Amino acid sequence: MAKRMNSHLKKKELDNLKQKLLSEEERIVNKQLAKKIEFKLQAPSESKDEVDSANDSILVYSDLRLSNRELLYLKKVRKAIQKLQTDEYGICEDCGDQINYQRLTARPTSELCIVCKEECEREENQSAYSKSSKSLGQQINLVKGF
Repeated sequence: MAKRMNSHLKKKELDNLKQKLLSEEERIVNKQLAKKIEFKLQAPSESKDEVDSANDSILVYSDLRLSNRELLYLKKVRKAIQKLQTDEYGICEDCGDQINYQRLTARPTSELCIVCKEECEREENQSAYSKSSKSLGQQINLVKGF
């Protein structure tokens, strides 16, 4: 399938979307750096009891999960910025149609038009076992009964 250019978007719209993406990239990078500094500054306390230590472990695990999610989102943001530079931004990766400006404004990292995204979600929801997640790019295996 030949890639179409993002000519359906006006220059002002592209500039607005680019600014949103660059702001998101900066926000995530700054947040990740702040977390690294905070993590290094935290000294483990030996006077904590088991409950406090367990609670700290849960908080650290939650922070790591959120951090990993943000890093995945950062990859999507950077991919969208790269597409802006190659004029492939705003084009559906499945069907090659244009992704409308309203969708891109709501979700600047969109890779699928609304029709393809809805179809993808329907397919994911129809099969509860061995689902494939486009957003994570990996196979999701659910155990029956859970």
